[in-house]
Amino acid sequence: MPINTSGPLVLASASPRRQELLRLVGLKFKIIPAHINEDYLPGETPQKHVRRLSGDKALAIARKHPMSWVLGADTIVVIDGLILGKPKNKTRARQMLTRLSGREHKVFTGFTLVNALLGLRKTKVISSAVKFKTISPEEREWYVSSPEPYDKAGGYAVQGKGAYFIEKIRGSYTNVIGLPLCEVLTELKKLNALSFR
Repeated sequence: MPINTSGPLVLASASPRRQELLRLVGLKFKIIPAHINEDYLPGETPQKHVRRLSGDKALAIARKHPMSWVLGADTIVVIDGLILGKPKNKTRARQMLTRLSGREHKVFTGFTLVNALLGLRKTKVISSAVKFKTISPEEREWYVSSPEPYDKAGGYAVQGKGAYFIEKIRGSYTNVIGLPLCEVLTELKKLNALSFR
């Protein structure tokens, strides 16, 4: 049985992980990345940040594609109140892994669905807790020598070699990858944008 949307679906993101997750369930969609300023606003909490950015991304594309269902998303990794972005080099990747080693951190994804023609908009923030094993210096060097950490928030990929470091996840697994699939599809269904026939 196919999975269908009531109108064209647009992913306002260039993330390969989000694309893979949507394809996994058989959704057909266009990819139109939203190029917006992703700087943090003063006093903005991680939850408010991903909520705002997901909305900004979805709205930027929905204005140009009013007949489509547009999905915007933003994911961040947080530990000790510090937001870990994508490491730019081995030194930064080592620092991130050292901070995450043996501890729990949070992954927040904000996602927004917009249909401009229908005047519909829904935003949610999903949180998952991830517990890392204690990482030895040898394990850390093995990982930072691979290409994997450098385009991932927090410097690791749960769906790749980084899975070795993860002892436990509380909450959505796909959220840690970059898109809480269960919650996104549930909201599309509630908006009558999705059907399983």
